[in-house]
Amino acid sequence: MKRIRFIVFSILLFFTALPSIASAQQTYPAKGSLESSGDGLWNYYRGKTKQTVKRNAPMFEKISENNRYLLDYTNIKGVELYLSADFRDNKLVLLQILTPFPEYKTCNKETKDLSRSFAEIGYALMGEQFEKKQCAQSKDKGTPYFCSKEDYACVYELCPGNMWAMACSVIKPQ
Repeated sequence: MKRIRFIVFSILLFFTALPSIASAQQTYPAKGSLESSGDGLWNYYRGKTKQTVKRNAPMFEKISENNRYLLDYTNIKGVELYLSADFRDNKLVLLQILTPFPEYKTCNKETKDLSRSFAEIGYALMGEQFEKKQCAQSKDKGTPYFCSKEDYACVYELCPGNMWAMACSVIKPQ
């Protein structure tokens, strides 16, 4: 009889603890996610194989035929953020953060300033800091702004379309 009471008590205890276990998983986002970028998403994923990224990323859904995968999605205070990655030769070569950009009529100083403020958040999520001498602005369509270090570069457009994106990518040695 004591054994049966113990088993029933154990089962009841398990089922009452189950919601708190599930909520604890939801409260603490996975490392390498947009909500828990740790030392930076670029530092976390750079150089990893496709299998390692698949194992560690909050999600891993193929979104294009060009080897692009969605690694994470979140909505923070009404702002959608997406994290995607590209692979070449089974290694991550590009990590990109995307978010909708407010509509604008002309590319002016306000548009560029807003894009730069998005970039501050993007760099923080990527875990990157660049000195001014490591960055340059192109006069091409969308006015790309890129920063580079020895073996990688990050780029975003000062005048994006309806989606703002920052991508960090490995630089192939010449």
